[in-house]
Formats: sequence, C-alpha cells, structure tokens
Amino acid sequence: MGVLVRPLAKGDPQQVGPFRIIGLLGGGGMGRVYLGRATDGRTVAVKTARAELADDRGFRTRFAREVAAAQRVGGPFVAPVVDAAPHDDMPWMATDYVPGVSLTDAVHDCGPLPEHTVRLLTAGLLHALTAVHAHGLVHRDLKPSNILLTAEGPRVIDFGIAHSAADTALTMTGTALGTPGFMAPEQLVMTGPKVTGAADVFALGGVIVFAATGGGPYGNAEPQVLMYRTVHEEPQLDELPDSLQKLAAACLAKEPERRPALPALMARVGAPGPYGDWLPEPVAVQLRHLSAQLGDPRSPGTFTLRPPAERPADVAFDQLPTSTTADGAPPPPLPWPAHTPTPPLPATPPQGQYGPTPPVGPHDIPPAHSPHTPRQTASPGPSRRRVLAALSAVGVAAGGGALAWTLWPDGRDGGSGGTSAGDNPGGAKNSSGSSQPSRNPTAAGTPSGRLPKEIRDKGTVTVGSDIAYTPMEFVRDGEPAGVDVDLANALGRELGVRFEFKNATFDALLAGLNAGRFDLVMSAMADTKDRQEGRVNGTKTGSGVDLIDYFRAGLALVVRKGNPEGIKTPGDLSGKTVAVQRGTLARDYLDELSRKAPKKLKIREFDSPAEVYDDVAKGRSTACLDDFPVAAHTAAAHSGGGVLELGGEQFDPLLYGIAVAKTHTALRDAVREALDRLIMNGEYAKILKKWYVEDGAVTRAVVNGGR
Repeated sequence: MGVLVRPLAKGDPQQVGPFRIIGLLGGGGMGRVYLGRATDGRTVAVKTARAELADDRGFRTRFAREVAAAQRVGGPFVAPVVDAAPHDDMPWMATDYVPGVSLTDAVHDCGPLPEHTVRLLTAGLLHALTAVHAHGLVHRDLKPSNILLTAEGPRVIDFGIAHSAADTALTMTGTALGTPGFMAPEQLVMTGPKVTGAADVFALGGVIVFAATGGGPYGNAEPQVLMYRTVHEEPQLDELPDSLQKLAAACLAKEPERRPALPALMARVGAPGPYGDWLPEPVAVQLRHLSAQLGDPRSPGTFTLRPPAERPADVAFDQLPTSTTADGAPPPPLPWPAHTPTPPLPATPPQGQYGPTPPVGPHDIPPAHSPHTPRQTASPGPSRRRVLAALSAVGVAAGGGALAWTLWPDGRDGGSGGTSAGDNPGGAKNSSGSSQPSRNPTAAGTPSGRLPKEIRDKGTVTVGSDIAYTPMEFVRDGEPAGVDVDLANALGRELGVRFEFKNATFDALLAGLNAGRFDLVMSAMADTKDRQEGRVNGTKTGSGVDLIDYFRAGLALVVRKGNPEGIKTPGDLSGKTVAVQRGTLARDYLDELSRKAPKKLKIREFDSPAEVYDDVAKGRSTACLDDFPVAAHTAAAHSGGGVLELGGEQFDPLLYGIAVAKTHTALRDAVREALDRLIMNGEYAKILKKWYVEDGAVTRAVVNGGR
C-alpha cells in the first residue's frame, strides 16, 4: 500500500522552519517530502531539497521559481502554499496537506478507475489547469504521480517545472523537462512550436488513459522509447470506454492548435463534484486508513455522488472549439452551468493560453510502420537497457518523416541529403568518385551470390530495429546513425543490396521477424539460448531465431581523465562513491557489489545519463557504471572529449547478434560471410573506432555463439 507515512530515519530533520516533522511522505532525485505539523495542529507537506543540490546556484533559482509559481496558483484542486524559505541553507516549501493517494499508487494497488471516477477526476484537473493558466503559467509536468486523490477531489501538486508561457529558455539548450509518456510532442522537439498551455491538455489526455486503463497512451516502456512514440505514433486508446476515447484522442492531438481549449473540455466533461464517494472502495479504504493514522477528520464517504444521468450530455467532438477559437478566459467559479458558454478569443490572448496559432492543417506526422503493442512490458533476461541520450530518439520529428529509412549500398540514404561515401568507412569509389556496389549478385565466391532470389530481385533487405540506443542505433538529424547503421551500410556494399531500417519496439522485433515483416533484426540484441530456441523464462513460445554474432558488450566504468584513483575493475570500487542511473541493470550490479565489497559503496543515483556523467566529470563521484557501448562513446564525447575516460576494460560481456529467421538459412549465411569479409578487410574495425567501441570487436562472425 503506497499511502502510508513512513517513520523518520537517521539524518531526517526533526524541524523545518516552524513545522515539526512527524513522518516521511516520499522522495526522489531532487529532495524529500515530509509530513509536518504546524503549531495550530494543521498538517502540511514539507518539500526539502537535497543537501548537495542546495549548494547549486542554478538549483536554488529553479526551486525559488517553483515556490513563486505555486504561490500564485490557488483553488480547491491545487495544494496551496502555506510557507516557504527557498533561500535557507536547506531550501523548503510547505503546502497544505490533505490525506491523499497518488493516482500512480491508486491504479497500481487497486487497478484502473471506474469511468465515473475518471470523469470526476478530469473535471477537477480541468479546474486546476484553468487556475494555472490564468496566472500565465504552464504546469509542464502533469502526470499520475503529481495528482493526489483525496476525499475532497483530485489535487495537482509539484510545480517544479511550471513556467511562464512567455519564457522560452526553461533550461539549458537541448534539454527538455517533463515526464516521457505525458510530455507533448512540442516539448520533445527542439525545433518545434513554442510550449503553451496546450501541452498541459496533452498531458491531461495521457492521465485520462492511465487512470482508465492502468497504462500510458504510448504503452509502458523506457523514456526514449516513449518519446519516440509520442512524436511519431498514434496513442493506443482501444482499452478506453467509448465515452472517454474521443475525449482522450482530442487531448492527444499531435499539433497543439488542434487540441480543445479548456472551456470546451469543461463543457464536454461537466462540473466537478460532488466528491463524497467518488472513489472506488479499495482506494477509499486506503484513504480512511491514512486519515486514521494521521488523526485527520477528512475521510471519504460524506456526500452522495450525482447520478450519471444528471451530468451534461455529450458534445460532439467535431463541434468542440480548439485553441484557435477559445480558451481566452478562465471559467467562472463553481458551480458551473451544465454547458459553460465559450468566451470569444481576445485580441491578444493572455499568457498561458494557446493562441494565436496557424490554421489547422492535415496531420503531418505519420505513424510508425510497425505500431507498438499497447502496454507491453519489457521482456526479462539480458536484453539491453535503453539509455536516454540527449533526446536522440526523437530527432526525426523536425522532418516529420515516416519511421523507415533506406540505406543505399553506397552509404547514401534514400533522399537527397544523404551521407557521402567518404563519411562511411570502406565506401569503394568508381572512376567518377561515387561509391558503387558490385551489381553482379551471382558472381561465384561472393556473399551476394548466396542471397535468396527474392531479396536479389527486390534489391532490399528490410531491417527491424528499435532505433533508440546511442551509439549502437539512434536518430541524428532525422536519419538513423550508429554502429549498426554503419555496419548495415557496409554489409549492403558487400551484398549489392539496400538495407532499409524500420523502427519497432524492442519487444516486438523478433515477432515481426518471424511474421515476415523484417528480413533481419539489428538492434544490439543479446545472443542467448532462449532467443535461439524461442523460449521466455524457460517456456517455449516460438520457433526461435539464428543470431550472427557481431559485437561484445557488458558493463564498463567511466572515470575522470587520467584515472586519478586508479579504478580498473569493479573490485577497485570498495568504499568509493559511484554514480549510476536509477532503475538500470548497472544499479542492480552495484547493489550486489556493495554487499560483497570490504567497504560499502556510496551510490549516487540520478534520473538521466547526463547527470551521471556530469557527476563524475565534476569530481563528485569517483566513477560511474554503464553499458559498455554507452560508457565508451559518452566518455570519449562528453563535453567535447578530454574530460572522461574508461576505467579499464569492459566486464561480463554478452554477444550481440543480427537475428535471422530459422527458415532463412541462405540469407543468414550470406550475411555471415559478408560480415567476415568486413572483419578481414578492416572496414569493421574502422566502424567500431568511429564510435569509440573498439573493445567490443569480435574476431569472426559466428552463428549462435551466445550462452
């Protein structure tokens, strides 16, 4: 049960400002939230900053901005600020506390919410967003964990990245703030439209989907996968009740100007409340338990829910005004009439609203060729961990192109602005200076002669890949790039065919391969016996695949340039401070290592890879642990190079393989032979050197060499 207050531990404060601290509500990478009591007995939530962040001037500025934003916003669905001291040695902010369960915990513990609860939740959130936007702010991070379900209705919390709609420089260049899966496309695309209140409407759509189904609109996946889907794929709404599908779909429109304005949504959803028994009984039980624990009189079950028949009739969504015609003023105070008239758009829209916007045009961001499976979770086992790296996974957004790229045998892409042969190792040139593959696919003794006739005839090998794992495969300037992409270019030259990459979620790749959607899979996929035999957790689930091994990757340590503390192996980390990304295999490895080490490790967790490597570069951590290809590439490229380096060689490596269906032995043998040629002629080594991952080289192409 995720709502209980935890006891204080050693190091937790006993007093913050005028508030006596009586328990811990939660915490994260930026700080902790405590339960406090005022001298008059009032219960408050006290948010404090982590000690190491309190010394950071930039963090203090952001914290003060959060306090200012929260103080400006009021209303029954926003937690009001009671007191704050952003400039104290330990910055803090106290808000009124009502016993509540986060939407995340409620759905996790009790399952998706009933439709009437979702509608009342949505009505309250619309009121909260109206209050936010009326003060010229955009929340920017509306998500389930920032929404409390209380006996008095929903409450929006955490204004950590709320910002004036007039401001364009929220953070450093190239960085987007928010939560993938609930961030709008314009928050993810650096060259996209300005972020306005329409981004909060998009997030609201995601919250509706989560509350009603238990999963996000783009499934459950790692951050960069969710970002990619948000920009390029349609949301998965099939599990929503019919009455909520159009509501969520309208909020989740890709273009901000096509999303409904808040007054239009209010007319659709109806007035908030009454909230007496609005929550399902399992959630209400949690609230009663928490209220009893705190001695708080506010518990569910005091009022009667208005029957659904008394709520406003549905409004057709093709009649709802969008942000080009509405949202010019905040709604009237509660209670609203059944249908709130939409005010006219003012000549100069107030800050925090969406207009003015260009005329609505056709949807210009096509979906992926291979839609993802909704709410599919990552398979267990040694499949690779995805790393969020500078939003590389969403780089194609600016071009609005489909998620398929053709790599021509001379190293060009299928368009006019491709890479020249000189940019790709091994690109052979003819007398005119252009790169040309052999066009004699039946020549004796060549790998191309082994290709199946149907592939020779079409001249294309279709490759499935989850293009979101720098430096193996990622998107740069709207095109796929990385080790796998360069290797595919080189294989295409050897085989005299084009390699066409199609993006798909990692867990759907092998199913797509065996279904014939792909000829190969190149996606930094570990070669394991389970994959070879088609097993998941020991249970036979398919025919399996063959894997042509082409790379070795395990874990690696990164240290400051010169390795001042001589870190070469995991054994050297005893008693050291080590940085790692939260929720990764590397984090699990460090936990186990710390238990066995003579001296416990001091582990510093971060939400993003950038924070991890910065921590080492600034000398706060002795080393960090990451996947070898990510570690090697980042160490070489961080801050332009010269700051970080690998600490010793990688360890515990697995083999990565190019997957081929068991029935396609001719294709498998042709690719294996072509790869062997690249290894022997030196092109393979050039590709690995280009991406700083030479230590991952294999000496020959072997089929099914994984254990």
